[in-house]
Amino acid sequence: MAQPALIPADKLRTWGSAIFQATGMATNEADVCADVLVDSNLRGIDTHGIYLANLYARRLKIGLMNPKPNLTFEKRRAAIGVLDGDFGLGQWITYEATRHAMELAKDAGIGVVAVKNSNHFGAAAYYTQMMARHDMIGLVMSDGECDVVPFGGREKFCGTDPISLCVPADKQPWFCMDMATSEVAFGKVRAAAEAGKTIPPNWAVDRNGNPVTDAKQAYAVVPMSGAKGYALGIMIEILSSQLTGMPFGPHIIRKFDDWDNKSFLGHYVQAIDISAFCDPADFRKRIDRMFTELKAIPTAPGFNEIMVPGEPEERRKAERSKTGCPIRAEDVALLTRLGADLAVPFPA
Repeated sequence: MAQPALIPADKLRTWGSAIFQATGMATNEADVCADVLVDSNLRGIDTHGIYLANLYARRLKIGLMNPKPNLTFEKRRAAIGVLDGDFGLGQWITYEATRHAMELAKDAGIGVVAVKNSNHFGAAAYYTQMMARHDMIGLVMSDGECDVVPFGGREKFCGTDPISLCVPADKQPWFCMDMATSEVAFGKVRAAAEAGKTIPPNWAVDRNGNPVTDAKQAYAVVPMSGAKGYALGIMIEILSSQLTGMPFGPHIIRKFDDWDNKSFLGHYVQAIDISAFCDPADFRKRIDRMFTELKAIPTAPGFNEIMVPGEPEERRKAERSKTGCPIRAEDVALLTRLGADLAVPFPA
């Protein structure tokens, strides 16, 4: 099997932005979208990384995504707003929703923006970290295309429905939870199938609801922790789709499979201004004390240390910032073809 290509993050960002600009996007919007993708590669979330540029660019070129969206924001109450993304890239739309949520929070202490007419936005942590850098607690959720069976069922209903929350610290690692509400993101199952690898038996089920280890036989993934993950997924579906009138679950277009119809996705973005409750510097110091005590807990057999949620990804980001992002050979081939089609040579 061919080894992954190690490509510097700045080269991937430059290439990704150029690809999006070649589809008609404005430079600043293309820059943001490329940065969101490459940040995922840096953090080791490669299923949400630069390889998605192929999917997005091809949907942009045939009009299933809008390269020049007219985003409209409507403030409904002191701390509430709705953003219509006009079918642009979800990364740019959610970046703008995050910016609006922070502006609302500066005035009201909290800001909530419901997003409609969006697309897949990549990794949610990018936006919650964006809020944490401004001394806010960020919370982001999204519905998604139907990949998860409900607890007790064998037909798909929910998306993997990600949720992220980020809290700034001072010297300790930040708390940054970013997870699917399924046992695993379906992208990991798809990647295993493409690579001819097996998957753990608790990840996915076949058409009859039986656990599978052959990724190619996977029909759907299962909720994490059974009924608990199922409940979280339904909660996210409600906040992301029902507040904005967007499609839910089985009514959402599958971006990899449907090349005739636009997708309609909804997101939920919330910013909490820490200064509305206390001095942010004091808050960060309290978080430091909490995490210092947490990391001092004796480890269980087989473990060397206790880490804060999000810490493994930040360590990987520091490492890959130096060594480059590993891009699978099959993705290099995919992106090389895309670059040739749009006259933007892939850096590998």
